Amino acid sequence: MFTNCKDKTEDPTSTPPGTGKTLDKTELTNKHWKTDQGTAISHYFRSDGNFCTPNGDIIIGTWQWLNNSDSLEIIKPGTTGRSVWYVEYCTATEMKMKLDKSQWKIYAKQ
Repeated sequence: MFTNCKDKTEDPTSTPPGTGKTLDKTELTNKHWKTDQGTAISHYFRSDGNFCTPNGDIIIGTWQWLNNSDSLEIIKPGTTGRSVWYVEYCTATEMKMKLDKSQWKIYAKQ
């Protein structure tokens, strides 16, 4: 007889398999992303590598994919410095990401 040893304490916000939601990096840029889960947070990643205010006009830092992975490095000089965000999926209208060990948040294209 075999026993399943899989950890039963999986993240309850995990994206279920078969949802069709994958990380399409081409969908990330030139959009205002916002979440209202907990504290409202907005991101605007321009395709030129600049990280901006929600309208995309004022540059507040830079961003890049780390080692072609699912991790984004955001550098905001003079404020929070460097942070690494993890992206689980990104579609044309929705993205799921988190900062370091914080909880996953769902962002909607505005």
